[in-house]
Amino acid sequence: MTGKRIVVLGGGFGGVAAARTARALLSRDHQVTLIDRKKRTYLCGAFPLLIVGERELLKSSRSLGLLANRGIRYLQDEVQSIDTASMTLETSEGKLEYDYLVLAPGAVYDWDAVPGAEAAYSFYDMESARRLRRRLRTFRKGRIVIGVARMPYKCPPAPFETAMVLSWFFKGRGQQDEIEIHVSTPEPMPLAVAGPEAAARLVRDMERRGIEVHTDAGVKEVSPSGREVAFTDGTSLEADLAITIPVHSPPQAVAAAGLVGSSGWVEVDRRTLQTGMPGVFAVGDVNMVPMANGRGLPKAGVFASGEGEVVGANIAAAINGTDPVAFSGVGHCFIAYGGDRVGMVAGDFMAEGKPRVELTPATARGMRAKERFERDWRRFRI
Repeated sequence: MTGKRIVVLGGGFGGVAAARTARALLSRDHQVTLIDRKKRTYLCGAFPLLIVGERELLKSSRSLGLLANRGIRYLQDEVQSIDTASMTLETSEGKLEYDYLVLAPGAVYDWDAVPGAEAAYSFYDMESARRLRRRLRTFRKGRIVIGVARMPYKCPPAPFETAMVLSWFFKGRGQQDEIEIHVSTPEPMPLAVAGPEAAARLVRDMERRGIEVHTDAGVKEVSPSGREVAFTDGTSLEADLAITIPVHSPPQAVAAAGLVGSSGWVEVDRRTLQTGMPGVFAVGDVNMVPMANGRGLPKAGVFASGEGEVVGANIAAAINGTDPVAFSGVGHCFIAYGGDRVGMVAGDFMAEGKPRVELTPATARGMRAKERFERDWRRFRI
């Protein structure tokens, strides 16, 4: 039998999990190739703590070149186009054929979607996180505004987590009376996917720290000076430090291939993660997995990893003639309340009717769980 060619586009949570799982379940007759334009990837979930000096750069990254030790071929390249009819990819180095394709390129950030956002700060990639970290070292007093522009975005707890981490950080420096923190979301409540009870608890936790929460207020515009943020509800806030969450969108090559549906993302079967194209799957931030309530599954690393494992297992099952598995939708997102305690948004997100999710209290044990998760990620166990 001729070996099959499994190509994974993207080296984040979902892509690595798909490649790792497929490689473990297939004989060496079959080739598993992972493509990413960057050799070193970073753990976005560590950025809220990284910006206040509680995480370091190297311990928040991993090299995709190490996948060769697991029998996975790694190509540092950029995919320019995808042709699902001929089952080929066009890269900067030439054409690549596949029998199975796993789309895991993540989302791209449209930094220009919000006018003036270039005058603000962010923490959603390593470059912006390092820039904000430098700014926070010298920030002594004033108003900080953290604002989400548009749904969906990855790491849903991140804006609220960052607000509480900053509150903890400035309290530790004895500056809490000099700092005012605001956080805004276009949703009617923070973490709406977790339900009203969990959202209300999160709001109480933030308000106890003096953080003001603004709902139904997406970031509309940032002034050229970066000192004023305007929102979709018609209000605005002056800011000494404006931090925005960039608008997310699918990569251009994925959209140009006709793989994006009416949701604005790659739509997949909620159990198999397969697209409407033969042999093509999509995992992680690039996809839209429908929950029972019609909303999309949150874009979070733990779900991307779980999806990748399901896809890798099902590609191997199709090749080996074994039974497929289904994506469960059970998972969690960490939410740090500072550098010492971590809570969790956890539950069955794919439950019938609506997600069954709860917000667990922040504890030192939760921080240890987060630290284990980060170590496992660095070692390619996740």
